[in-house]
Amino acid sequence: MDIYEAIHGRRSIRRYQTAKVGNETLIKLAQAAVTAPNGGNAQPWDFVFVTDPELITELCALLRDVHSEYYGKARKDSMAGEQLDKVVASYGRMAGAPAFVIACMRHRNRQLSQPYEEWTTLWAHHSVAAAMENLMLAAMAEGLGTCWLGTPSWQSDALRRLFIIPDDAEVIAVSPIGYPDESPKARPRLSAEEVAHHNRWGERLAEKEHDG
Repeated sequence: MDIYEAIHGRRSIRRYQTAKVGNETLIKLAQAAVTAPNGGNAQPWDFVFVTDPELITELCALLRDVHSEYYGKARKDSMAGEQLDKVVASYGRMAGAPAFVIACMRHRNRQLSQPYEEWTTLWAHHSVAAAMENLMLAAMAEGLGTCWLGTPSWQSDALRRLFIIPDDAEVIAVSPIGYPDESPKARPRLSAEEVAHHNRWGERLAEKEHDG
């Protein structure tokens, strides 16, 4: 699959077929993840791939809880009643996914001294995000769907207990992995012309070069 096909074709998938995803495919996704650019080659990531049905059931119960909190309390445009139930149910359908990945940030080395050390954590977050993007595009190339979920990090302690994640590892994101059972339309995005500046902020990057 062409890289642009993967980028433009990727969607957040919430409904999955029951077909299993083999370990050899999960390893390919992990290999794509670990080739991501990262600050100082610190490689501050670990990935927990979950395929046990009982663990997936427990994980999805947590997902329902955090998304109920996210849509019902955290957002300024919070929901209630049937509207909230409907949205949370859409995440509950992820329980049908045959696999999940939990992306964690863990410092393997700290290269900066004080007072610059805080940047280590900031750049580590960027690095794990880049690895997740690689993983999700690789999944797309394999015909698989994913859905980036950041809110489960609110339940980091519960995730640590359930998956024996060490205290020095911070949960960054969770995603189901499986063969899509839906074909969502692309969601609205700002155009490239709106966000691409040229040389200075506010000067637009024209598609066609001008002479002179």
